[in-house]
Amino acid sequence: MATATTSRSGAGGGIAATQALTARPNKIDSGTILGELRKVYTSLCPRGCATLPVSAFKGYLSDTQKVATYDEHSGNEGDAKETGVQKLVHNVFGHSSQAASAEKLLSDDKDLTFDEFVSYHAAPTNSALALPDPRKKDWSRPLNEYFISSSHNTYLTGHQLYGSSTTEGYISVLRRGCRCIEIDVWDGDDGEPEVFHGYTLTKEISFRDVCKAVAKHAFSEGGSPWQGGAGEGPIIISLECHAGPEQQEKIVKIMREQWGDMLVQGIEPEDVENLPSPLELRRKIIVKAKYLPPPPPKATHVDLTAPRVPSPAVADSSSSESSDSELEEMAKKANKQKPPRAKVTRALAALGIYCSSHHFPSHAAQPFTEEPTSRIPNHVYSFSEKLPDASLPLRPPFFVLKRGPHEFWQRGVQLVALNWQKCDEGMMLNEGMFAGEGGYVLKPESYRPGGKGIHEDKRSLDLTIETIAAANIPLPEKSDSPKRFEPYVKIEVHTEAATGLKKKTKAKRGIECAWNEKLEFKGIAGIVEKLTFVRFKIHDEEFGRDDLAAWACIRLDRLQEGYRFVNLINNEGEPSDGLILVKISKRVY
Repeated sequence: MATATTSRSGAGGGIAATQALTARPNKIDSGTILGELRKVYTSLCPRGCATLPVSAFKGYLSDTQKVATYDEHSGNEGDAKETGVQKLVHNVFGHSSQAASAEKLLSDDKDLTFDEFVSYHAAPTNSALALPDPRKKDWSRPLNEYFISSSHNTYLTGHQLYGSSTTEGYISVLRRGCRCIEIDVWDGDDGEPEVFHGYTLTKEISFRDVCKAVAKHAFSEGGSPWQGGAGEGPIIISLECHAGPEQQEKIVKIMREQWGDMLVQGIEPEDVENLPSPLELRRKIIVKAKYLPPPPPKATHVDLTAPRVPSPAVADSSSSESSDSELEEMAKKANKQKPPRAKVTRALAALGIYCSSHHFPSHAAQPFTEEPTSRIPNHVYSFSEKLPDASLPLRPPFFVLKRGPHEFWQRGVQLVALNWQKCDEGMMLNEGMFAGEGGYVLKPESYRPGGKGIHEDKRSLDLTIETIAAANIPLPEKSDSPKRFEPYVKIEVHTEAATGLKKKTKAKRGIECAWNEKLEFKGIAGIVEKLTFVRFKIHDEEFGRDDLAAWACIRLDRLQEGYRFVNLINNEGEPSDGLILVKISKRVY
């Protein structure tokens, strides 16, 4: 597997924000929004009719909304009608309170009221984001075939140089669905290992306390579904160990004591022939540790004439490990010499069963295909985002770029580690990638072993988004006057193949307003739907910098067509009551 680390800040709301917004029907009480929906409803009603025939509504669902009214029934004929209503509720109306409206769709001789029409659009299943169905998600593929939600400097809750180190950082990201966390552990002054950010003014915390927090908050309580909150997908501990041999032994002991049966152990890394699936590792904790070969068996006879064979090298300070390059940079800023990296003990290295970190063979002609370590099933290479592009050959699957996370995903990197402390573009895209996914997204087929390769199967996109109206827009951080708020909507398409794909509406006034403007993106080439993102942002038009008020980010393959609501997250990454009513049309060809 490959990991990449970016040092940019990240969204406070994290993965939980979008799910929280789509867990319940929207409350539609805005006169502006209701007025725009009334226009749509009236246009569908036959001339002279005050209500909408079910037959016309079904046509609207299939032609405009691009959804089926119901799936094929399964089961006995006696309960077919009940099954049909349940499926209509799930697929169209989305909430059990709407069962009566859903039942109307089983007949063509009834009408839908305007309130029922509004109720349909308010349902969670009918937002612009189509969350994955947990019943259909494939958790059975090997671990390296998934993109995994990852964090960097997880212990920090504020500024990277002088913010607080706290277990709250771990608790927060775990509860929000992050499945790979970083622990930087050093020798503690009292003989107990400690966690902190090297060469900064961040406060240290006990490694034991971190392990306790992970044990308590790593997984959803009560055997809840994979999706939602922490979920049940396995946790990867990216252990950046700067401690000496003595305290490394304590590190191993503490992990075993605190994590017990959750910790994957008892298998030699050298014995791993295939990576297990997230399903096989459900509610388990995996350690990513530096590789150290086992000691050779004791010889009963030594042939003094045999040539000496050097033992495999252990990664040192010259490694391309992401934490090493960052640590070196911190040491320079602190006017100190970065100490030589302590060699890992075998006891610690032996816990890197499914994530064994190896030094990247950057000088090899074909490092990803011909080097022995690249053929080890459980090998992991780690890179900093600042690693020059020229040092890596342009060859799939683990080439790394230096920019945002979607470029890393485009190159097949499984673990793109972001700082989750506050909002920025990277964490907005991370939200779009992992919303509702339980921290694991199965790669497109061409990106997996045996696929055609990451440069294959790219397509083109035509996208039109009519920005109709919005309500309950959160104000920017430093604004407290809705009367002076002048919002406009900016829509961006993020894809590796094209840049500058941004369009915006004119500015209006107030937290409730209408635009009715079409924003079009035509003929965008090089599209991979699962790795392309549409970002909605609302800014306050001002002199100078236009402050961000709210945003949303949706993966292209999850973007639903038709009249939809975009649920807004505020500029601190938290769910809000803000909504944008849009009409979406997309064509991927």
